[in-house]
Amino acid sequence: MKILVYSETTAETIKTNLGLPEYSYYFVLKEFLPALNELGEVVIVKNPEQEVDALYAQYQAKGESCVFLVFAPPHKTPIHFLCPTIPVFAWEFDSIPNEPWLNDPSQDWGYMLRQLGHAITHSEFTVATVHDLLGPQYPAISIPAPVWDRFNEIRSAAHRLPSPTHTVQFEGVMLDSLKIDLFDYLYADPDKVHANTYGKFGQSVEAIEPTEQLTTAQSLTPPLARRPDLSTWLRITLRYGIEWYRLVLRNSLPNALSRVLARLFRSVNRRKLTLPPNLSTVPAPTVSESIELNKSNPLSPSDHSIKLEGVVFTTVFNPYDGRKNWQDLLTAFCTALREKADATLIFKLTHREYHSAITAMLKCMAQLPEFNCRVLLIQGYLGDDDYKSLVHATSFVVNASYGEGQCLPLMEFLSCGKPAIAPRHSGMTDYINEDVAFVVDSWRDASAWPHDPRLACRTRRHHVSWEALTQAYAEAYLTFKEHPERYKYMSEQAISAMQVHCSRAAAVAKLEPLLRTASQAS
Repeated sequence: MKILVYSETTAETIKTNLGLPEYSYYFVLKEFLPALNELGEVVIVKNPEQEVDALYAQYQAKGESCVFLVFAPPHKTPIHFLCPTIPVFAWEFDSIPNEPWLNDPSQDWGYMLRQLGHAITHSEFTVATVHDLLGPQYPAISIPAPVWDRFNEIRSAAHRLPSPTHTVQFEGVMLDSLKIDLFDYLYADPDKVHANTYGKFGQSVEAIEPTEQLTTAQSLTPPLARRPDLSTWLRITLRYGIEWYRLVLRNSLPNALSRVLARLFRSVNRRKLTLPPNLSTVPAPTVSESIELNKSNPLSPSDHSIKLEGVVFTTVFNPYDGRKNWQDLLTAFCTALREKADATLIFKLTHREYHSAITAMLKCMAQLPEFNCRVLLIQGYLGDDDYKSLVHATSFVVNASYGEGQCLPLMEFLSCGKPAIAPRHSGMTDYINEDVAFVVDSWRDASAWPHDPRLACRTRRHHVSWEALTQAYAEAYLTFKEHPERYKYMSEQAISAMQVHCSRAAAVAKLEPLLRTASQAS
């Protein structure tokens, strides 16, 4: 059998395409290749319009069967080829697009899947959404990316507990909450950082009007904006002070004192708080002062060697993917483990335009109460060896997303025996449970399909409980520190569960009958 495969992102473009739409399909294709090679001769297609039907005719003339796997969502899968074509796609919402928009019938996935005749997804959750629309007889099958076999080396070297210390080396960007002054980012403007670095609204940075360009100091250092006047600070503080009194303190005070304080707060709150001119504003630093804050650009790639010890939590995601919910991941960690100096949270970011995302994360950290735990922001493409080093140094993999088609990083870390903190919804339902993870509660709420420009509410996503996430961090930390037998059990369960879920043998067993049937359908 000849198996043609295609992904818009290729090995040559992955470094520059990180974070772009559908970039992750390249990684899925890469994981499928060893399994596909067991079933036939794999031919990687670079230009489908020129190659697919020509190759199909050539193989047909020799009496050889042929099938074309497109690693892309249905609306980007061609339906006009003579060669039997199967989309291989991930989906995380509880309904698939079933209507066209912008006069484009391909946006109706129901229509596209009917034309294609077969589909491969990566979770039973997605198969159910397809069957809800097209009926249970439609030949859709769940085959998770077979990642398990690739981590045999890490599994054999691990002893179910990471080494006391571990070093990860890589080339890229790294910011360490222990080594930077977060106050420098308290007034940062991520949008201006993005505009100054990459341009805005599709423009290049050279196309921005000169009046919109940031100063040299702002482009080289933590971008300091105008600081709010002190009277605004005090008004906000007073507002929260009153709310704290109303919700917490009032019921514990004697009635007489409570009434006096209530009248005092009402009186102060009605007055406009003003300050003498010399105290009403805090001027922004001058250019020279800004340059002194940081004489090098912390967002420029360079070589890094990170020493990791203690309890290490790792999450891997595109920071501009709104599903990934990095705000909850960060704030819950810094709340639950704020006093734990040996707790580290690593954000491994995957997007080529990272400046504004990192700035937003640093600003978020600067706004939090002081914390002693460590947060590392890492941006850069990690080769296989560097990525394995990161996995080996990790104690727990973390996910708090609103939905996942399958979540490759989560599957990879679990395959290495790293227990998870994650919700049990969407594509993660197949493999997340209490034996392998600290499960975070979630519930469904209304949402739109991500590529629908109308933003029409046609589906639902899964909202994660911040309180449950905070509790999960604390419980995971305690388990690692004080209950090594439980950690070892969860690690072993993760390895065995993922062998069943996403090993090469499991993928081959499902692929073989589907490809044989599809290739004969022509």
